[in-house]
Amino acid sequence: MPTLTTADGTELAYHVTGEGEPLLCLPGGPMRASAYLGDLGGLPRRRQLVMLDLRGTGDSSVPGDPATYRCDRQVDDVETLRKHLGRDSVDILAHSAGGDLAILYAARCTRSTSVPSV
Repeated sequence: MPTLTTADGTELAYHVTGEGEPLLCLPGGPMRASAYLGDLGGLPRRRQLVMLDLRGTGDSSVPGDPATYRCDRQVDDVETLRKHLGRDSVDILAHSAGGDLAILYAARCTRSTSVPSV
């Protein structure tokens, strides 16, 4: 299982399945690991799924500062993963509460000249 370390030192895990263009998958619901998404109906036959375990879920570490569980604070985690994957941009699939994180990330990308749009 691959991992990355965020700016505040929290280690995040992500799981990769399939081949093709990467699709970053953000789980929903409070404290739900990405494993519940399964194979998203066979999507790995067409795309490489990069399924992020958010802070304190699944194989990711519990952050030192509980305030970083806030959705708006996890936007940096998505950006860190994009950079870690070496991508200029990413396609994102989000489920339930993960949609809030995806929207905040997209809004940040469209406001910033240093971060490409998703």
